[in-house]
Amino acid sequence: MNRRERCCVVSGCPRLLRYILPLLCLLLRAADPAAFQSAYRAGLEALGKNNLAVAQTQFEAAAKLQPRHAQVWLALAQVYFKLDKAKLAADAALRAETLAPADPTVLHGLAFYYTEAREPLRAAALEARYAEKSPQDRDAYSRAIDLYLRASHPKPAILLAQKALLRDDSAATHELLAKALDADAQFDSAIVQYRQAVKLRPYDENTLVELGRALLRRQKFAEARQVFEDGGRLFDKSAPIQLGLGEALYGLHRYPETIDAFLLAIQLDPDREQPYLLLGRMIDQAGNKMPDLSAALATYVSVKPNSYTSNFLYAKVLLAQNAEPDQVEPLLRKSIALNNSYWESHFELGTALEKKQDWSGAAAELERSIQLNPKDALARQHLAHVYERLGKPRKPEAPK
Repeated sequence: MNRRERCCVVSGCPRLLRYILPLLCLLLRAADPAAFQSAYRAGLEALGKNNLAVAQTQFEAAAKLQPRHAQVWLALAQVYFKLDKAKLAADAALRAETLAPADPTVLHGLAFYYTEAREPLRAAALEARYAEKSPQDRDAYSRAIDLYLRASHPKPAILLAQKALLRDDSAATHELLAKALDADAQFDSAIVQYRQAVKLRPYDENTLVELGRALLRRQKFAEARQVFEDGGRLFDKSAPIQLGLGEALYGLHRYPETIDAFLLAIQLDPDREQPYLLLGRMIDQAGNKMPDLSAALATYVSVKPNSYTSNFLYAKVLLAQNAEPDQVEPLLRKSIALNNSYWESHFELGTALEKKQDWSGAAAELERSIQLNPKDALARQHLAHVYERLGKPRKPEAPK
């Protein structure tokens, strides 16, 4: 050591100290786990209170103290995401995964982060890795499978469900596999799994409904009818089972029984819209059940008064019973006010006004109906008649 170096050590060298002291300070702070824990806890508390600015400051301080602590970067990813700092959030999430690719807590947290970020495929892969490392979490596989299905990737969902069956041969797992197979268009295999789920859980209403609806999708109406009839004996107050039974009977062209099933579904759950909509498709097949069908669609209007569909369907069933135009006009005008783009409301109002000999009003509604549905030949026939009454030229035919 020369004289100059000895002088620096003994008396201190300002230039050297200017570079060394900040480094020594940082090392001393990093060596102090209490400082890290204090910042990390403060960040968690702030995040819990949604005080995002404080959480960011504290987590960033903790990350400087222990830059290889994956959970700090996971927390930062969540904070940045909430603050709409997408690039910082993505970088922090990637860093957390890189630092702890096998840590179950980090994997699960990242799956949640990517779910919130609307990246279900990435979330699914991480939750699947978490599930493999966390046998105590019985719902982990189901969450991962659900994420794969939300991402429209049924094949990895199938593989995961098959793996889950080795751990948990339960009705719930068979049902998960069935849904994954269903999403992959492996319908027959899906039905096998739905049946196994029902066999393992025969007194569960939802499982029975899932099996029945799978059969309906395959147009196996007779089998679906049997499932829903058996289910109806177990669950005689179930609107979904009566709805499914009605759909099966409709597929078998058993229309009076279909109407009865839909009417019972409405009686059991008046707020459920689907049976009303299905009854609306059956006005031409109602026969001597027309009064019951009409009463049900009147209930639809009372339950959903601000629905364009409810007002339209009630008007339509009244027209099928030769109601006067003045009786249906308010319903149709309300339907149009709620949705001006539904062609059939304009068509029915046009024909009602035509019956009233309100030729200009009829023409306007029929023109709007044709504008929305150009290939409707019946509307063009009515409009031609109205134009004739108005002394206007005949409307051109629809393009082929």
